Amino acid sequence: MSDQPSFPVPGPLPEHAVLEKDVGTWDAQVTFRFPGADEHVSHGAMTSRLIANGRWLVSDFRNDSTGFEGHGVYGYDPQKGKYVGSWVDTASPSLHSMEGDWDPERRVMTMHVDTTTPDGRPFRMRQVTECASPSRQTFRSFVPMPGAGEHEIMTVIYTRR
Repeated sequence: MSDQPSFPVPGPLPEHAVLEKDVGTWDAQVTFRFPGADEHVSHGAMTSRLIANGRWLVSDFRNDSTGFEGHGVYGYDPQKGKYVGSWVDTASPSLHSMEGDWDPERRVMTMHVDTTTPDGRPFRMRQVTECASPSRQTFRSFVPMPGAGEHEIMTVIYTRR
């Protein structure tokens, strides 16, 4: 018998079921749109799996043509009543912390991402993922442009393998 206290392990909530739609391997067509530059298109792949009794989604992205890779963990925070996540990648020196909402009627997840710029200033962007079908999703990343609203800097079209 152990002297360690036991704690009840909560099961997934109904909100966690939204994460199941992302499980699997996805081919990705990535389009970057830097202001004042031509679009750049490349290809990669995302693999996602559920952990911790279905409460967290772990995603790994790799783009072999650019060398970019990233890793994310996403879930639902019942205290906040929000979907939450974190993301790290080869393009940023800082952790991206995010929270947002799922719109079940439109099948759209909108996340607000807080991070810092390379010189340490706080930076916030918006990410929107539209789930057109079980085999296709479109991810868009928007950055603020002083005096011009938002700029869609990246679009990723995911197709399930």
